[in-house]
Amino acid sequence: MKKTLLPVCMLLFGMLSLQAQTVNVTFKVNMKVQAKKGFFKPATDKVTIPGDFDNWLNEPPANTDKVMDDADGDSIYTKIVALDKAKSSYEYKYNIGLGWDGKDELGGKPNRKITTPAADSTLDAVWFNDEQMPSGAPANVTFEVNMKLPVKQVVNFSSTQKVWVAGSFTDWGTSAVAMTDANNDSIYTVTTPINSAQLIQYKFIYGLKDSAASKGNWESLDNRIDWIVDGAQTISKFWDDKNPNIILADGNIFFEVNMSVATEIGVFNPNVDSVQIRGEFNGWNDSQPEKSKLNQDPGNPNSWYLNIPFVQQALDDSLAYKFFIKNPAAGTQYSNTGWEVPIGKTVTGDRNRPIVFKGIPTQEAPIAYFEGIHPDWVIPTGVTVKAEFSVDMTPATQAATQGTNPVFNPATDTVYWIPRQPLYYALNKLEWNLEQRVLRLLDPDGDKIYKGTLTINGPAFNGFLYNYAYTSTTGFIQEDGGQGGARVRFIGQTGGPRKFDSPWTMPNDVWTNGEKPEEAGPLTLVRDNGTTALTYELHQNYPNPFNPSTTIKFEIKNNNDVTLKVFNLLGQEVATLVNEELASGSYGVNFDGKALASGVYIYRITAGNYTEAKRMLFLK
Repeated sequence: MKKTLLPVCMLLFGMLSLQAQTVNVTFKVNMKVQAKKGFFKPATDKVTIPGDFDNWLNEPPANTDKVMDDADGDSIYTKIVALDKAKSSYEYKYNIGLGWDGKDELGGKPNRKITTPAADSTLDAVWFNDEQMPSGAPANVTFEVNMKLPVKQVVNFSSTQKVWVAGSFTDWGTSAVAMTDANNDSIYTVTTPINSAQLIQYKFIYGLKDSAASKGNWESLDNRIDWIVDGAQTISKFWDDKNPNIILADGNIFFEVNMSVATEIGVFNPNVDSVQIRGEFNGWNDSQPEKSKLNQDPGNPNSWYLNIPFVQQALDDSLAYKFFIKNPAAGTQYSNTGWEVPIGKTVTGDRNRPIVFKGIPTQEAPIAYFEGIHPDWVIPTGVTVKAEFSVDMTPATQAATQGTNPVFNPATDTVYWIPRQPLYYALNKLEWNLEQRVLRLLDPDGDKIYKGTLTINGPAFNGFLYNYAYTSTTGFIQEDGGQGGARVRFIGQTGGPRKFDSPWTMPNDVWTNGEKPEEAGPLTLVRDNGTTALTYELHQNYPNPFNPSTTIKFEIKNNNDVTLKVFNLLGQEVATLVNEELASGSYGVNFDGKALASGVYIYRITAGNYTEAKRMLFLK
């Protein structure tokens, strides 16, 4: 009996000795400011605490062991770390991410330091990057914009033009704030009070002095974003973020849009309606018909075109534009909104179409389809298609994710699918207010994944720009991002053009106020019924290199849920080719890369436990 007790006692003594040599310290970091600024996304990002007590972000130990936790959703992340009493002090930092490519705090500043305490202790929470939450009180914000480039491009700019700043703090164009150039140096300024502790979006505008800001020339870049702190502050920018010391040139660009889909589904009547192009080069309006009104091609009535001259335009400038349906009278066809909001990878974050000005007389823009809908995607008259949408609402229940918005309460709130396309609103005769609760989603099993099936009756189309929203006691809450930050999904077409898989289950979405998934378009998946799959295999695409399309073939031995995705070399997903359950067999899928830049891409298949990836080269 003594022989048995001796090892046990020695083990207990060793454990007690080890415990006596270490002390547990609870570290805390407040991430609320970074979440509100959009620098940190609680739904997807990890907070880590690397230091010389855990080998920094070197492995071992695994960096997942350095992840902090926010169990109660108050944006304060914690982790208990055992410190060796034999070491008098430790250095450390907080980090967003699991690797050296993460977002390290205190850039350029000394590391945080802790003196090893004598007993277990809990540190007070510190702000990530030492950025405290501003008070929310009004702060005097001075905007400065260097207008030297527009001054070069517009004759008598200072005597004919006016400059404004408009954004989320002015209800955009309706209450734009006028700016002045007191010392005639082409730098316009204004100081206006804005409540701190918010992320504002805004743009600069210029236009005729006797006109409204909403009719002026808006900057073509995506909305500017800045964080407002307490006290006086200055925000200084170049117009369009372009250095005014650039080369200017003359040239022409030929624009063309195909209106066949809009005509076929009945939202555009070429006998009474007309088509315009609106962009930064014509003030986003039709005040200059020679630069906005398109001509119908007599040989192809579905084609509308315009050759636009440019005078002293910045060379290699990226110009933004959209197409617009102009009606002769209210209440006809597209009268709820004339704007297209194109879907597809060839648009910018604001869903504008971009083209780079080359300064030549014969430049041609790519032929566009109105709102980005291809004729192959039309659901014909008499055809009904069903598509199931689903969204995981878990992130919306977390205060850190929702910022100033009320968190989602599954017991009382209702979830909706919200369309974002003007074409969808016009087709279904809906009022254009971006709050149409078209589809209510339900969660019968209480797992916070809400589902609903949308029924689409032809004539219609199968590409959807959408997001999610919920009603609460304080109002109607939508995912942040508007049209530019909405999702794009398509119903599958494994049978070919105008043939749709119904019912179709869309990939499960997750509520997010950040970047959202966007599919490139429906691709045709073809099964080879003449072969039997004896194994799992992913073939090299053919042709390779390719321009613009290539075929990827694969075999699956058993019935499986199959995904086939395309990624760039940064690991970012650029297309989902397959995302469905497939029967055992051989398949081929076509991939069209015309919307992508030339380069190497990786395609990867997952079927059950089988995963394989290959490279392919796209050369324009």
